[in-house]
Amino acid sequence: RALVLAFGLALALPLSGAVALASCAQQDLAAQVTAADVIVVGTVTETRQTFAAAGGVIRFRPERVLKGTLTREVQVYLGPSRGGAITSVDYGAVVRGERHTLYLRDAGDGAYETNACSGSHVGEPTGDEAKLLGAGTLVAAASEDAVPPATLAAIAIVVAIAAFAIIRVVLGRRSV
Repeated sequence: RALVLAFGLALALPLSGAVALASCAQQDLAAQVTAADVIVVGTVTETRQTFAAAGGVIRFRPERVLKGTLTREVQVYLGPSRGGAITSVDYGAVVRGERHTLYLRDAGDGAYETNACSGSHVGEPTGDEAKLLGAGTLVAAASEDAVPPATLAAIAIVVAIAAFAIIRVVLGRRSV
């Protein structure tokens, strides 16, 4: 029995650190707004885990900015561990296509972070948020059907080569 108990504890100890505990003091809306670098309304475009027993990471497409500046889709860590251990305050934005109002803090390298304490929530801004922050600024959305510049360049090169080949064939027939 002692051996089985020791073996069980040896297996459980490394796993016990996989979920980090965290808590936050409740803040009023004004404090949450002040703490955020960016407040944005938009859509979750991708969800993923960084590794087993890790906090989530999403791709988020902004549609309206209520505070700060954000003009492109960004990676957002859903907890204070920035993709590390899961915490009790990780935000639950886990549904692709769902709209959220996110209170973001700069996480460096173009990524952002939010958590359950920041003020982020599913859906449109609340009435109190609209009163405090206004209507916000629309983000010019890039079309999902837009062709990337590299693809356009490749198409232009193929067209130029084809035109050159056609001209050579036509001129070659005239000289015969």
